[in-house]
Amino acid sequence: MTMPDLMTVIDRTHWEAAQPGQDSGQADRREVFGRLASAELSASYQLATRIMGNRGDAEDAVNEAILRAWGSFEGLRDRNAFRPWLTRIVVNVCRNELRHRRVVRVDPIGEDDRPAADSFEGGLLRDGVARALDSLSPEQRVVVVLRYWNDLTVGDISRLLGVPAGTVKWRLHAANGRMKAYLGRSGWEVER
Repeated sequence: MTMPDLMTVIDRTHWEAAQPGQDSGQADRREVFGRLASAELSASYQLATRIMGNRGDAEDAVNEAILRAWGSFEGLRDRNAFRPWLTRIVVNVCRNELRHRRVVRVDPIGEDDRPAADSFEGGLLRDGVARALDSLSPEQRVVVVLRYWNDLTVGDISRLLGVPAGTVKWRLHAANGRMKAYLGRSGWEVER
């Protein structure tokens, strides 16, 4: 999966309009933000694609997240915390978007999304998992993506989302149960 550079994602008009106050350090902040955001753009896009279910919505979500991040960048005290800070913004934008729409659109599996030696059954399973993922609430979908696709621990997810670890565990448990039930109804053999 490839992602265009930062300035392709963000319309220059929006970039200029979203800038915090104009002072002598503005160019330096813009350069630092651009460098940090560009380094995280691909990971942010992949995360958003997994949460949103399709590339178009993921691009919109990342665009919105980058604009929000730029608008509050001045308040970020520790530049070393940029990655988790931006990830949290991306997750929140995606979650909000999912809450406001009734249907999750899933792109068909593309050639660049699958390994070269993929079996037909493997493609069907991925499609089934994608559809099972679509059956989850936004909160459940976010924790499943962060845990199983981004390989974050329960503690990492808890800190990222700002919720107790027990809440993350409960959401994962509920999501796993719902996905297993969905896959079982779809004819897949699922371990209980």
